[in-house]
Amino acid sequence: MIKKVAVIGGGISGLTVGCGLRKNGISVDLYERSASIFEFGAGITLSKNATSLLVDLDLMDDISSVAYFPMKSFVRNFVSVREISSVEFDKSFVTLDRRDLIRILAHKFELSGGKIILDTEVNLVNSLTAEIAFKDQSKKYDLVLICDGIKSALRNKMFDNLQPEFTGYVAWRGMVEASKLPNFQGSDKVNIYYGPGSHFVHYPTGKEDLINFVAIENKSQWHEESWKTEGIKTDLLSKFENWNEGLLYMMASTDKLYKWGIFQREQPKKLIKDRVVLLGDAAHPMVPFLGQGACMAIEDAFALAEVLKGTNDLNLSLERYNSLRLRRNKFIQKRSMLQASFNHVSNPVMATLRNLAVKAFLKKSVQSLHSYDLKKKLTFQ
Repeated sequence: MIKKVAVIGGGISGLTVGCGLRKNGISVDLYERSASIFEFGAGITLSKNATSLLVDLDLMDDISSVAYFPMKSFVRNFVSVREISSVEFDKSFVTLDRRDLIRILAHKFELSGGKIILDTEVNLVNSLTAEIAFKDQSKKYDLVLICDGIKSALRNKMFDNLQPEFTGYVAWRGMVEASKLPNFQGSDKVNIYYGPGSHFVHYPTGKEDLINFVAIENKSQWHEESWKTEGIKTDLLSKFENWNEGLLYMMASTDKLYKWGIFQREQPKKLIKDRVVLLGDAAHPMVPFLGQGACMAIEDAFALAEVLKGTNDLNLSLERYNSLRLRRNKFIQKRSMLQASFNHVSNPVMATLRNLAVKAFLKKSVQSLHSYDLKKKLTFQ
């Protein structure tokens, strides 16, 4: 039986799996190489396939207290902001600030008896013995979970040498006050605008009346040393100069603007190796065009905590996790990339056909994405 687990990485997957394991009475040490787990500000969306799991982990009450319930999403034209299609949500769909989500997860984890060890980089993991090495120390566990993100060096050492690859998309992100929103009905919901070779998204975060926006453009190369750097407003505005004036005003109103190249890393053939498991972006980083990156991390975490609950056969439980998650994550990863091409159609005739497809199938597509029931899969597998 699993009694003691090491989690490497203090992001969404690491903290969520820590909460799940602690709920099941398993001792957890979480190692984070940074001096703090609280990241820079950014908006995040969580749909029912993830929030239903967070309810079971007793986290949704706290999350709901700081989140926003947009209740609807619109797809619009990039110039006229005319509605192409829309879909209604219930309160299982939330938007919030990523920092608030991390804070709540960390508080719940520590309150339940989990231990967060900051400023500690794990350099080596023995997959057979589940022993980790850091600084001038080593420590043995029953299981080691690698949750240290897309750049995971431990994945390189233990699973494959597949490297993150630039996807051809660059994102610009800022936050503005709600008063800077374009003046049309529904602007305080989730809004997505399709443009030629680009798209734009904005939604409230529930934090201090702030709106998160992300502008995505096609780009053949990414030359920055960092994947995330401070952006220049005039550059952003020139890229989107033919867009709606209200949207341009919102872009220009942000105090801080960031841009980053969007990278993806192919999922390995297996998510497990002996007593080591991959979760979240360490396993399957994906482009953000379906809003499912955090949701997949939460699904991973919940699935692993559930299959380990009371297990007397670790190998069988880990194979079950691998089977549950491998195909699901690969499907969402591919579908996210297809969505990017769909959003960025430039040919006017193809854009018209795309918009007709959105009118016909948006509600069905969103429903199929958000209605995935991991708990049901766990019951019947």
